[in-house]
Order: sequence, then C-alpha cells, then structure tokens
Amino acid sequence: MKKPFVYIYGTGWGSIVAELLSEQGYKVIGMWSYDEEELARTCEKLSIPFSTTDIDELFQHLTDNQRSNKDTLYDAENTIVWVATPPYHLACIARQILEYGNNIVVEAPGVTTVEEGEALLASASKFATWLCACPYQLRNLPAVRQLKTMIMNKEYGPVKNLEVRIQCNQTVLCSKKYNWKYDKNRCGGALNMFGCHIIDLLTYLMNDSKVDSVQGTLTNFVRQNEYIKGFRSITGDDVCNFQLRFKAPNKNNPSIADDSVVAWVHISMLYPDTVFKQEVTVLTEQACIVLDNCQLRVTPFQGESEDGIREIIIKDEDPKFTCEDLEPGQPAPYILGMKYFIDALDIKKLQCAYDEQRQPKTRLKFLQHLVKVLEKIRQSSEHRERGWVSIEPKETKVTETKSKSSTRGSSMNKGNSASALSP
Repeated sequence: MKKPFVYIYGTGWGSIVAELLSEQGYKVIGMWSYDEEELARTCEKLSIPFSTTDIDELFQHLTDNQRSNKDTLYDAENTIVWVATPPYHLACIARQILEYGNNIVVEAPGVTTVEEGEALLASASKFATWLCACPYQLRNLPAVRQLKTMIMNKEYGPVKNLEVRIQCNQTVLCSKKYNWKYDKNRCGGALNMFGCHIIDLLTYLMNDSKVDSVQGTLTNFVRQNEYIKGFRSITGDDVCNFQLRFKAPNKNNPSIADDSVVAWVHISMLYPDTVFKQEVTVLTEQACIVLDNCQLRVTPFQGESEDGIREIIIKDEDPKFTCEDLEPGQPAPYILGMKYFIDALDIKKLQCAYDEQRQPKTRLKFLQHLVKVLEKIRQSSEHRERGWVSIEPKETKVTETKSKSSTRGSSMNKGNSASALSP
C-alpha cells in the first residue's frame, strides 16, 4: 500500500520531520514557513514541489488538490497535514485544518492554555476526522517501553523516586538567529521546550498516574550572547528546576512503593559542550535504573552480574534505528523516538502508533491536564512559593468548610430568634 502524502506547516523541527518522513518513503508535497532561507534549503534538499510563506496559500493548494483529484491518493483520507509551527500557532492552525476534514498530526505541546485545549477538543469531537494530538515521541523508544515493563513487573521492586537531567547548549539547540525559542512571551525557554515531553514520559512510566502537585523555579541567567545582542535579549528560562508529585491511582498500585512518588527534573541549556544529554534515573527498592539518552542500564544494590560487574547494560537486540548517524548537538532521544513514531504511523488506525495509550480525543483531555501542570510550575516560580502547589483545587475541603459555616450560622440564627422570643 502506498503511503499517504504529507503537507508540513513550519520549518525548524518541521525540517527534521520532513527529512525523517522522506527517509521512510513518505512524499512531502507542500511546506510553509516564515523563514524563507530555511524553507528554500529544506525544499531543495528533499525535492518538495510546493513551498510558500503565505499560510493561506498552502492551505488553498491542499484543498485544490483534493477537489481536482477526488479519485486519487490526494483525497483527504490519504493526506496528512503535519503542524510543526511554534507553540502559539499550533492550536489555531489545527482547528482550521480539522474543520475541512483533513487528517492531522499536531506537534507538542499542542496547546498552550486550557481554553485552547477545550476549543481543540470541541473541534475534534465535532468533525469526524483523524487526529493525533502531539506525538510525544519518547514513549516510542524501545528502551522506554522496556523500562516501563520493568517497573510494572517490579523486577527490581516498586519505584521510590525519579530524577531527570537534561544538559544542552542553547545556541546549538535554538539556532544562532533570534527566534521564538528565546522569547518567554512566545512560549520559549527550557520549560516550554522540554517540560511537556518530560511530564508525559514520567506519566507514562508511572502507569498514567496524574501529577497531584508541583513546585518549581525558572531562571534566566544569560540575557545576551555573541549572537543575540543589541536591542535583542533572551527572556526565556535557560535553567529550569521543578518537582512533580505523583499520586497512586489506588493504594494497591504495584509500581509505586509509597502512596506517592516525587520526581525531580533539572533542565540546563547552559552546558558548554555541544553534546545533548538526557538522563532519566528510576530509584527502586533494589536497584538504580538509568536511561542515558537511548541506552538503558541497571545497577543493583546487592549482588553482581555473571561477569563480576555490578552495572548491567540492557541493549535492544534488533534495533530498527540507531543514533550513530546523528550529529552530537541534536536531541538524539527525540529524533530517534520520532523515527519509531513515523515507522508505526498508520492512517487507518485511530490510535496511530499509540497501541498502549489513550484514544486521540481522550488524549486531548490529558493535554489539558498537562497544560495545567505547566501553568502551576510557572505560578510556583513567579510567586516563589516554597510549598507544593496543587494542580486541582481541593473541592471537598471547601464544601466541608461551607457546610460548617452554614451550620454555625443556622445555630446562631436559632439562638437569636430564641432570645428575641424570650421575655
């Protein structure tokens, strides 16, 4: 079966996606971006026939092709629109594409506010189209799936704590030209770039246990550098620290040692080396499990392996993709995870490579929860709150206090009425 055609909105990460799609046999037939240089470079490299800097022109090209080729593979059922624009454009473009009945993949984070999530959910429910909201590609890594299996089977005991560390070079990752990634008001910064992926990954490892409360600190150390200077300044956070507390869905959850698990996350974009490094550490009762980029290793607290070495490196026996051809500065786990996502992409299946995950519309509801978590982390940093900030308000306590105050008021009223009737 011939693979569907693809239209892409956005360069930057969109250029990487276009290259990965072309490598796996997909035909990219149209691309849009504000950056004319990057757009021309990508289209020339991948032989993309149509490109434009007018966002409506690409959409018109898409609809014209579908109207003039109703009986060919250009119809809506065999076309995917991949939205890889900056975060503040994602929801608006996605809603417009959904209204015209096109299949769509929306890059992370998908939405930036709870209101955008509600509007996108309404559009997905109203129009009977295929929607994959945010391919959080870290879930598709074989090492991540193997790590989750180890956690669920309690091979080294229940989970006690988690820690995530990301170190990268801001200039290498965000480009030498000023763009939205440097601007806090346009969803730039370390938290917006990596936070949604890390929260989704930890939620996946914790068997979809939702985040109960958070606390965090966002810091902007470098305001200007050798490339961003003059009247330009960097306003996005380059160092981000936050903690997540996961509540167990039930008291008998086998993957969690206590009633709750705390995850520490540290993201630094001030790493002097150009090498991208992401390390996920899972501390269990019997071992320390580390996911270093795409490699999984286990260090038991007691005993040794057959070779007399305590550290056990777990490798994928038959890897479909490897990181050997990637440049050192590129985020290897994210690119490799996207390769696995594209490889499993099937337009005929609504789950779209999410065989262990939620249906797309239900996943949109999870996006609203994820946006709330990010907002609470920013709130904790802005107000410098030292304690835990709850994601959902404690409605039960409020109702209890209201009922107590109402009973007090009624008893006082009775006493007043009795005193008024007494001689």
